Amino acid sequence: MAAGTDGAELRLEPNSRPYLLKRILSDGTDIAAVFLLFLLFTAVVMMTPLADGYNAHAGRYQEIVRETADALGDPEAAAKALLENREYQDELFAANLHGYLLKVLACLLAELPVLLLFPLFARDRTTPGKKMTGVLLFDERRQSLPTRGQITGRFLFVFFLDSLFLYLFTGILTFLLVPVLRLTEMLLSRKHRTLQDLATGLTAIERLSYSGIGSDA
Repeated sequence: MAAGTDGAELRLEPNSRPYLLKRILSDGTDIAAVFLLFLLFTAVVMMTPLADGYNAHAGRYQEIVRETADALGDPEAAAKALLENREYQDELFAANLHGYLLKVLACLLAELPVLLLFPLFARDRTTPGKKMTGVLLFDERRQSLPTRGQITGRFLFVFFLDSLFLYLFTGILTFLLVPVLRLTEMLLSRKHRTLQDLATGLTAIERLSYSGIGSDA
């Protein structure tokens, strides 16, 4: 129970779920923060020796493209020849694989502070987006805030599903696709729960409705 802006008492049901818009804003803020950090860490990683393998393979397959184009002169004939060039195919595959691994590393570095370290050290176990929008994650079964194990499990679920799996097929579009998937998951759930909520046994609630039961993590 809290005082409203007009002096009247504001009554909230215990553990009431947040408005859908507030939940979207909280998740969207976290995703935006991860995206900006991802761009930063991608630029940094590409300037380190870790990118040497990618640069070598990318340079070689681009060289083969130029050599083939110069030798044949006809773009269509060159494109057909490249499809039959085993060295080109091998170098292209190696460059794509190295590039994917570098992007996954950048994703890991970007997600760690936002989705793992921040909530682990925050007293209310929230991410930056949830803290800004007044949303808490709550374990209804235990009637408490998430444990550190649940926060870690939530992070791993997002990393493996979004960064390792989804990014493999959608690349940079993952950051546009994930908000759509989250919204779809919330609309299909009575309590606006996402897959990561279900996987870790958590529910998003209004901070004002939190009764003060502490975490026993």
